[in-house]
Amino acid sequence: MNILISNGTILPMDRPEGGELYFKGYVGIEGERITLVTPSESLAREFLDRHAEDCTRIDAEGKVIMPGMINTHTHVAMAILRGVSDDVPLMEWLEEHIWPIEGKMGYEDVYVGARLGMLEMIMGGTTTMVDMYPYEEAVAEAAESAGIRAVVSPCPMDFRMEHFEQDWRAVKKRFSASRLVTMVMGPHAIYTLSGKNLQRSISLSKELGVASHIHLAETQTEQDNCMKQNGVSPTEHLEREGLFTTPTLAAHCVVLSDHDIEILARNNVSVAHNPQSNMKLASGIAPVGKLLKAGVNVSLGTDGASSNNDLDMWEEMRTASLLQKVATCDPCAIPAYTALKMATVNGAKAIGREGELGVISEGALADIQIIDIDKPHLYPHTNLISELVYSTHSSDVDTVIINGNIVVDGRRCLTMNAKEVCETAQKHIDRLMAK
Repeated sequence: MNILISNGTILPMDRPEGGELYFKGYVGIEGERITLVTPSESLAREFLDRHAEDCTRIDAEGKVIMPGMINTHTHVAMAILRGVSDDVPLMEWLEEHIWPIEGKMGYEDVYVGARLGMLEMIMGGTTTMVDMYPYEEAVAEAAESAGIRAVVSPCPMDFRMEHFEQDWRAVKKRFSASRLVTMVMGPHAIYTLSGKNLQRSISLSKELGVASHIHLAETQTEQDNCMKQNGVSPTEHLEREGLFTTPTLAAHCVVLSDHDIEILARNNVSVAHNPQSNMKLASGIAPVGKLLKAGVNVSLGTDGASSNNDLDMWEEMRTASLLQKVATCDPCAIPAYTALKMATVNGAKAIGREGELGVISEGALADIQIIDIDKPHLYPHTNLISELVYSTHSSDVDTVIINGNIVVDGRRCLTMNAKEVCETAQKHIDRLMAK
């Protein structure tokens, strides 16, 4: 498919701060790649002439053309568990509420839950997600069907190692040639994995040449228990175990010492910051300012919809900025453009796709969202970057393109029947709750 997006305000996200951050112009897409980003009408006409017989035109007058959001930590199928357990601490939430019902979930439940979460994300401009869950084969299948880019993380845990072994093999066999699905290893956390099983995950990461995606330093309880058992912090423990010898994406990273931050920086570990989930579970506030100052790449994630309770990256971006301001008593902490980078450019770097995703530039993959800024809550137009971070809602996303395919057009999802997805999810959770 060839597409020409015309007359919109382009936010490329590959311009240096202090330079031209946005301009009005045209974006041309050929197949899965962006091949034209220009303010020139004549170059846009040349693009149309080359594709006169096969070009879809999108008029973006009064709209913003920007990269799709990259959600670097979620459990997308947990959308089906939204609201089943709220207002309890993390370990109680996991052990007494979530894990028991997850134990009753099968392949089809995960597939149905994943489609519900993907529908929500796609409609809100998220074009790439990094997932971790049992039955990642089902998540990958749902992603292919929905047309969303997915990094799936088969998840070893002590009580489901046999299932994990089957899952990663199935994902590798079915999706190794996929244009949308890639796989990393997803060792759940130090409190759910013995040393032997953690080493199994590390060994597979090296064997397959893939990264690791793990929960790290999420709570003070995790910190205290690790100190008692190992005499070091969770971050120090994982460095000793050798996890960081493979590219690593660490979710949460709330409880960190200055030495822990040095370890993350030294090992080029990326951090997926999940502000709303950390707030809801009272886990604490990640030291994002310190991490960024130390040179750690920090991206954004929503976590699962049962601990957030949504998958809205626009809310996550705004919350990330505001939370750091109040936590540090510094209104300059995490300025708007930095928050935008965390949701786009930094997310691409976190998954090893820097320059390919998270930007609007020639040669990049065509993962784009178009934002309708002709809305009362976005007027007057005085500072576009501030409007996007502090005022825009996911419902302002008008059009979404993933891998060169239009998946949302005029607020209508083209790859899924929204009513059917929602009704099916309701039937499945009703059945699970009845058990």
